[in-house]
Amino acid sequence: MHHSTLLSSIIYTDTERLIEAGEMKIIRRESRLQLFEHEVATPESAFPLSAVWDVSYKSLSTDANMLYLHTHRGVITYQVYEDPAQFVKAFKKLKNVHY
Repeated sequence: MHHSTLLSSIIYTDTERLIEAGEMKIIRRESRLQLFEHEVATPESAFPLSAVWDVSYKSLSTDANMLYLHTHRGVITYQVYEDPAQFVKAFKKLKNVHY
């Protein structure tokens, strides 16, 4: 992955539910969604900016939000606990420069 200057980032949480020995276990992992000049990247994947059409979010409660990355592959959802407004604003500012 080729990265340029980091413009914004936000921590998201992956939740995995497993059943081991008849007992449900919940594993939570934090990762970082990063906005660069030419792509949006996570540790697992990267989308060129041209393949990301929009970023939006919905507040679920006072401490949990869903961040939506609208891409050429569909909408990808990230659970975030900090306010995603700054990340969304940085994305929209960057995309408007490229239109």
